[in-house]
Amino acid sequence: MVQPALVSSLVQRNKVVAKRKGAIAAVTAGGAAVIAVAGAPFVAVAAAAGAAYLAWDWFSFRRKNGMRF
Repeated sequence: MVQPALVSSLVQRNKVVAKRKGAIAAVTAGGAAVIAVAGAPFVAVAAAAGAAYLAWDWFSFRRKNGMRF
């Protein structure tokens, strides 16, 4: 994992990681919604399950590092 050069402290690094995890979870949830609208419900359920896992990973990362929501 490559960090930007300006990120120096552990808190700043955790903020960057949390932002990336949240963005990936949101994009995955959006993709699941698009798939559901497109008419592929079984694939949408699998994508929604993946999005739920990523959202849980994001929440647990923030909780573990004492970050607010």
